[in-house]
Amino acid sequence: MLPGHAGLRAALPAPERLAAVATVLCLHPRRQRDALAGWLAARDARRLDQGEDGGACEALSFRDAGGRECWRLYLLADSDFLAWDDAAAALSPAPARAGAWAAAARWLRRLRGGWRAQALRLSVLRDEAGHCVLLADAAALSPLGLTQARRIAAAAGARLDERAHACCCLTSASASASAPSLRH
Repeated sequence: MLPGHAGLRAALPAPERLAAVATVLCLHPRRQRDALAGWLAARDARRLDQGEDGGACEALSFRDAGGRECWRLYLLADSDFLAWDDAAAALSPAPARAGAWAAAARWLRRLRGGWRAQALRLSVLRDEAGHCVLLADAAALSPLGLTQARRIAAAAGARLDERAHACCCLTSASASASAPSLRH
């Protein structure tokens, strides 16, 4: 492990806690090769607890070393709510501002190349050294979860990938195996 590298990721929820949530809606920049590239780049995370179209919408916003948002996870009807509360409990809330949710959605839409939205089922795998590696597969959503995911993606100007596909974690797992340890 590189000196100080573990401290760079200390402000993130542990992979085990995210995996316990199981099903989430993930937003990531289209330029990223897969949905977990943002997790690998993340150095800080905050809770976003804001209303969306009169309904509650909770998210975790992840930022890279440059302070740019690189990954966002949304709570869905299909998520484990208690595990979500556990994963988000140690995170600071994003600063509350009037119209912050609408401003964040406009900001996401303006990003060059846009954002992609995918329903994911998170899990973990322990490597030979005992470190947890976050994995993700496409998740099948309930009708309510799919309606919610479509609404969130539309508000963010993201393209929702509704196709079932092979595990998107394989390239990320191989990248994390060759990268410095991301142990928590």
